[in-house]
Amino acid sequence: MNPTVPPSRRPSDSLVGSLCREVDGLRRRAAQVLESLGRCHDGPLLERLRRELASLQRRHRELQRTASSLAATARPDSLSVALLLELTRRPLAH
Repeated sequence: MNPTVPPSRRPSDSLVGSLCREVDGLRRRAAQVLESLGRCHDGPLLERLRRELASLQRRHRELQRTASSLAATARPDSLSVALLLELTRRPLAH
């Protein structure tokens, strides 16, 4: 075991934490894009916003698949993976 990494802080825990933060960022950006779509009247900008929203949705689906894969191989008591699963199951934006 690496003496510089405390036993309670495994590299996989920081990976899951990073993925949770990414999901949160995707949700916030999707909300901003949806708000902009509701106010925008410029054709090219509308198209760019639609493409960005589609890209955010694709990344969200990728994170859902990653979370499911991690859950299949995680320790049964892995709260961090359970949190990631919960976050990825929530809709990206409403």
